[in-house]
Amino acid sequence: MRIITFIVFVISLFFSACSRKVNYDHVQAKLPAFNQKISVATWDQREQVVSGSRKPDFVGYMRSTTGIAYPMGTTSGKPLADLLSNNISSSLSANGSSASVINTNTAQTASAILSNLKTAGQSRLILINCKQLHTDGYSRRSLLYNLIVSIYASNGTVIRQKTFNGKKPLGGNFFTGPGKFKKYMPEAFKNLIEEIFNDADIVSALKVK
Repeated sequence: MRIITFIVFVISLFFSACSRKVNYDHVQAKLPAFNQKISVATWDQREQVVSGSRKPDFVGYMRSTTGIAYPMGTTSGKPLADLLSNNISSSLSANGSSASVINTNTAQTASAILSNLKTAGQSRLILINCKQLHTDGYSRRSLLYNLIVSIYASNGTVIRQKTFNGKKPLGGNFFTGPGKFKKYMPEAFKNLIEEIFNDADIVSALKVK
């Protein structure tokens, strides 16, 4: 009887862990046609990841009714920073630009990442310092974000730097709990990319000159 109880417990843990995975691969955003050669890098400097308390694939928390926070990750297991860069790159490429990704890790410095971006030889370089990016909440969930977006010329000269931060309500309620979070979380990810790259200051910095 104890063995059966243990097996049921292990299986429940497995499915609970699987249910906290969210698919952030292949998120396609509608972006302007900049017609530029662009390199993109996202530098994960989120406190939870830098401290080692959360893995790089961390996307948010799912909280129990008693407030216990269970970490959520990407379905693919890929770092969220890499997926952000990949989705930006593919969205830019689908809208007239030629974009590539420079992968990073939390231990690198901003200057080292910029040096790698410059080596790619593109006309525009994008470095996103990801200070905060995750979902949280009890029955109603929100996206918390703090991204410092820097646009550089090919030689590393800063053209524009702008911070995007806030807290966006997503979904869920007291009666149904978090709801269809596997749908609205990637959608919020897409909307955030569109907000950044349709911003007038960012558009001006990425225009062909």
